[in-house]
Amino acid sequence: MKHNTIKILILSSVLFLSLCCFLPQNLADPTVMVTAYTLEPEILLAGDEAVLSVTLTNTESTATQTNTDYVGGVPIDQTTDTIAATLNNVWITSDGDGSYSIKATENYEDIGDLSPGSSISLTFLIEAHRNISAGLYTPILNVNVDQFQDVAYPIPVRISSYSATILPKDVPKKISSSGSTTITLTAVNNREVAVEDVTITAENNQSIAVSPTSTYIGTLSPESSQDISCSLHPSTLGEQEISFTISYRNGENSHSNTISIPIEVIETHDVSPVLYDIPEMIYQHGSERITLEIYNAKSETITGVTVIPVTDFSTSPTEYFIGSMDSDDVFSASFDVKTDDLEPGNYTLGFKIAFKQGNNYFESPTISDQISVVKNNVGSSSDGGSILIIIGFIIVVVVILFFVLWKRRIIK
Repeated sequence: MKHNTIKILILSSVLFLSLCCFLPQNLADPTVMVTAYTLEPEILLAGDEAVLSVTLTNTESTATQTNTDYVGGVPIDQTTDTIAATLNNVWITSDGDGSYSIKATENYEDIGDLSPGSSISLTFLIEAHRNISAGLYTPILNVNVDQFQDVAYPIPVRISSYSATILPKDVPKKISSSGSTTITLTAVNNREVAVEDVTITAENNQSIAVSPTSTYIGTLSPESSQDISCSLHPSTLGEQEISFTISYRNGENSHSNTISIPIEVIETHDVSPVLYDIPEMIYQHGSERITLEIYNAKSETITGVTVIPVTDFSTSPTEYFIGSMDSDDVFSASFDVKTDDLEPGNYTLGFKIAFKQGNNYFESPTISDQISVVKNNVGSSSDGGSILIIIGFIIVVVVILFFVLWKRRIIK
């Protein structure tokens, strides 16, 4: 029994050694893997293009493998080969419904051998169809490896419907036709990633001029906003619209969004004179003192404020300079109004306010009233008659007193 056991052990050892002689001394199978990738921009809008950078690596750690050929259990030939992965073709398979998809047109053929531990980087231009729906897509990176396992690696690409836009923050429904009105808009980035080169531009050829016509913001962080202010300068009355466009970049992709805001332009006297002590008539070759007050009902300071008479009367001074007026300020001004050589009749006496708001010059509507010029003889003959009567009465009284006193002296 013991003899049989020893015989079995010897036979097993011989078979194991024989099997080892027919196996290669070093077995290796190079494996190609996607070890890194980047997508710029990270999140796309419909119609966007992005650059996909992919790194492929031969993850085999051994540089060579040795193969030995045996005949009758005896090694007769030994060869040493470099372990390399031959890349025949690398391409991307589109993802989507076939019509509105994400695709790449690049196709890298016959790249060559990738030695153990080495890597290669390839770039693809990814394009999202302009009508693609928002969501997560996974185009497939395909790597055809000669004699070894191929690679099929999904690349997640997110399509977003969130964009940057403009919101009216402080925009009145009605604005004055005189001067300018300041409004505030808010640029909003609703996206999960930053947008760059953000610019707000007013549309041209509008009946309401906008100053400045363009405001550059730059970069807007994810889910953030920034306020901008501009001035409106209307040229016509009535209901109108003003349009603003926000333009920005997502990566190298340009986008824009336009909004229109309805505004009614009305004739209001937010900077205006108020007339006081206006006479109904002035005698020919006469004069009267006119007092008026000027107020600034605007929400901001105006400068270079000047009161300008608009009339056929001559005035002194010819203009009244006030200077700067803060919001809600009131100033008084007085003019001597002279008829000079005006013929009798009805004349208009009016005043307007000239002022600057920012770098722009404006004039208020004219506030006016009617004044009659009356002939001098109407009032002077009446006054002269009264004076003559009084003088005559005084003379009569003096004469009577003289005679009374004179008679008394004679009697005595």
